[in-house]
Amino acid sequence: MLKDSKTGYGLISIIFHWACAPLILFVFGLGVYMRGLDYYSPWYHRGPEIHIELGLLIFFLMVLRLLWRLRSGSPEAIATIPKSNQLAANLVKLVIYIAVFTICITGYLITTAEGSGANFFGIFNIPTTLELSADNIDRAGKIHKYVAWGLIALVALHATAALFHHFIKRDKTLVRMLKPSDDSL
Repeated sequence: MLKDSKTGYGLISIIFHWACAPLILFVFGLGVYMRGLDYYSPWYHRGPEIHIELGLLIFFLMVLRLLWRLRSGSPEAIATIPKSNQLAANLVKLVIYIAVFTICITGYLITTAEGSGANFFGIFNIPTTLELSADNIDRAGKIHKYVAWGLIALVALHATAALFHHFIKRDKTLVRMLKPSDDSL
């Protein structure tokens, strides 16, 4: 039940999915909320700290998730789902991965742009790799913002498709990400 099988996801893949999904939504919401803060808001400094720390956590979880995915493979598609839908689902998942990594990398570049490292919950500091010019900080900020909004649109599409498969098509698409496969031992 830990590893993925041909028919479903194992517990490790399910944990990675459900650990990352709410974190990504929360960090996105916090990012949107922070845009409206003024200097005197109690969250003016704490909000960005949490945003950065959780963004780094998402990055680390996504690296582990990607390594796990590359090692364990993916379950076979449900036979009743047309090949075009399978291709679209795989494309959406790939773009979600690319978007999350793009957001994390641009967030890191923005955070460390002036030479300060990125703090990970006070446990350790991730050093600066390069300092950006003001124009490049702005570019990274725009990429970070617009890719984040695109990611949320893709996540909404992904969730809608899962619910469609569960309630309309009545197949096991959603159940496979909720319950470990019995033959994944």
